[in-house]
Amino acid sequence: MAFLLNRPLMNPSAAASAFDLSKWMETPILSSTWQRNATMDQFFYDIGSLTEAEADGLMAETNTEGSIIVVFPREARGDVSYVKHQDYQALRDAPGPLLSRFSVAGIGSSDLGAAAFARNLADHYQEPVGAVIAGYGMMDAVAEGWGGWLALGMGKHLMRLAHDLEVQGKALLDGLSPSRTAAEGDGLPSTGNPDCDTLLRLLLDDDREIKMLMGHSKGCLSIAFALQALAGYGDEKALSKAKSARIITTGSVVEIPGGFDNVVQFLGQLDWLGGMNSRPDKGWVSVPGAWHHSNTAYPMHMNIADVLAEADRREQQKPQQEKPEGPRPAPAPRARATKAQTSTAA
Repeated sequence: MAFLLNRPLMNPSAAASAFDLSKWMETPILSSTWQRNATMDQFFYDIGSLTEAEADGLMAETNTEGSIIVVFPREARGDVSYVKHQDYQALRDAPGPLLSRFSVAGIGSSDLGAAAFARNLADHYQEPVGAVIAGYGMMDAVAEGWGGWLALGMGKHLMRLAHDLEVQGKALLDGLSPSRTAAEGDGLPSTGNPDCDTLLRLLLDDDREIKMLMGHSKGCLSIAFALQALAGYGDEKALSKAKSARIITTGSVVEIPGGFDNVVQFLGQLDWLGGMNSRPDKGWVSVPGAWHHSNTAYPMHMNIADVLAEADRREQQKPQQEKPEGPRPAPAPRARATKAQTSTAA
């Protein structure tokens, strides 16, 4: 797949009128927020990467915001290759090696969508991935989850709200200290969002080396907010360690705090939905022919495997591009040739 470094070809405002989701949102099966969002995630995420047993189990989960699902590569542990932990501490107390890759999905914020998104990452790197469940916190206060503003056409209003929350959040985070508030009684501050709190605790874990954080849609905003919280917390050692992690966003272009240079943001060429909720002043990689979903069963999907391959390619090229060319070492002195060597060389 070829990738373009430019702006989407489709005007977000013009394209939005071509899709009328209000009737779809009003169907009886989607009468509750949870049912509606889980059903939305079946379209937006690559649920074909999950086994039938996994999909059934995840549909029955309670979608607790801030919880973590450890997703293993497909069938690495049989027909059900995931384990759910209710919060950061439960994950930290679990036996086994510490996870180094985490993902945050958006859209319906269901366990199903989060696990499907993480499975793409786990299959690519052939190692377990922690899927942090985003949900119904401050970022969704303006409407009843994504379904509400999708149906009402509130994309631009949500983008403005996200920007305002970001500005206000910076001021709030400047005043946070371990004694102010704690989400889990561990002396750490609360950001006001359980998913961001979980990410912050992962970033502050002294024993954990995070290699990658990957988000989709509003999950990208959760990552950006957690990184901003870390920057405002004052732990320079944790901040320095976090800056070495790779940050990948898909379906939304967000503002990442200064100093995080290992960032690549992807947006579908046809993704008016993600475009309406992106920062237009930030650069991104445009994915040709892709809309907002990553479900490979439907056309115009963003193929996460291809995105990761492109991100890996850029990562591999980075040292060659960024490493300055220093002075060449002086040649080693040549040994004086003996009489015998001189005659042989001739």
